[in-house]
Amino acid sequence: MKSKPNIQIQRTNSDILRILSVTLRDKMSNDALRGVTVLNVETSADYAFARVAVEIEGTDAEKQNAMNELEKSVGFLRNEVATRTSLRNTPQLRFQLDRGRENASRVEELLAQINSGESN
Repeated sequence: MKSKPNIQIQRTNSDILRILSVTLRDKMSNDALRGVTVLNVETSADYAFARVAVEIEGTDAEKQNAMNELEKSVGFLRNEVATRTSLRNTPQLRFQLDRGRENASRVEELLAQINSGESN
């Protein structure tokens, strides 16, 4: 069972999410990163790592390209986090593509097909 993170980690997660969101929106000129939305940040208890869940608009190829660009930009993004927080050690950022909305849309599509098939 996953334990609930303490208030300090929750605050750090919130700060990192805000910093990454603003940085991606305002400071990144790469077109591949335009459709990237930071959904969630989970920092490890020792602040060594932060898993960053992102959603990306576009085709699978565009999503893969954006993930590659995020990996290339991880040093810059981590530096932004370091300069805007008071953490002693800045966590390594690990980006993870979140497909939750895609999956939910697909399930809704399938349910609609099933329901329309039953009414015939």
